[in-house]
Amino acid sequence: MILLLPPRPNVNTQKMKEAALASGWQVMQLESWRPPEALAGRTDVIAYGEPLFVAAMAEFLGLSLLEPHFDWLPRLPQTYTKRAVTITTLERARSEKERIFAKPADDKCFSAGVYSSGKDIKASDLLPTDIPVLISEIVDWKVEYRFFILYRQPQTFSIYLRNGELDFNVPPDTESEEAFAFVQTIFEDTAIQMPPGVVLDVGFIEGRGWAILEANPAFGAGVYLCDPVKVLPVLSRCVIAASELSDDDKRWVIQRA
Repeated sequence: MILLLPPRPNVNTQKMKEAALASGWQVMQLESWRPPEALAGRTDVIAYGEPLFVAAMAEFLGLSLLEPHFDWLPRLPQTYTKRAVTITTLERARSEKERIFAKPADDKCFSAGVYSSGKDIKASDLLPTDIPVLISEIVDWKVEYRFFILYRQPQTFSIYLRNGELDFNVPPDTESEEAFAFVQTIFEDTAIQMPPGVVLDVGFIEGRGWAILEANPAFGAGVYLCDPVKVLPVLSRCVIAASELSDDDKRWVIQRA
C-alpha cells in the first residue's frame, strides 16, 4: 500500500507515517497537493490528512471516499443521541431565535459551537446559503471518546476530551468499559447503518448517559491516543479506488457539486 500525506506534517500525519512504515507500507509526503501522475488508476493508494487534501487526491487519482451521510446523526433514534438533533440549511440556521449548538454538516466552513442565536453563526457571507448545517440541543458533555470502526467492530479507541478540555490521561477502567459497551450496543442494532470503515465519537452527557456525538470519515480524523497501526485497516476501507467499489460501498460516496 502507498500512503499519501500532505506537505505540512502534523502530529497525526506523523503518527500515521510511522505506523504505515512499520506495517511495510510505502509513504509519500507530497510537496504539493498534486500527486504523481503515475499513481492514477492504481488500487493500492490511500490518502490521509485534512479532508480537502484527501478530496484533492481522490479527484486526481480516481479514488472514492466512503463517508457517513450528512443526515446520519439526526436520523438516529434519540435512544442513541440523548438529545434533539436536526439538519437544516445555513440560511435557516441563521434564522433561529433561540440559543443553539450549530456545526456544518460538511467540512469546517464555520466553527462548531454554542451560539446565542442563529444570526451569531460566524460563517462567511460568500458561503452558499443552502449548505447543510446540524443544529443540536445544548447538553453538558462530561467526557468524549473516539472509536475507529471496521465492519461494525471497534479496532482502537481513545479518550480525547473531559469537561470540554483535551485529556490524554489514562481514563478509569470502568469509564472505558462503559464507553466500549455503549458502542457495542450501537452495532448490535442492525437498523443503524454505517460505512464499512468509519470513526465514531461517543460521550457521556450529564444527567442523560452515554450518547453518540457524531460519525466522521476516518481519512481526516485525528488519532489522539488510538493505535495508529490499527487505524490503517479502517483508513484503507474508506479510501478506495473507484474501480474497486462494491454496490454497497456506492451508497456511502457523497456526490458534491
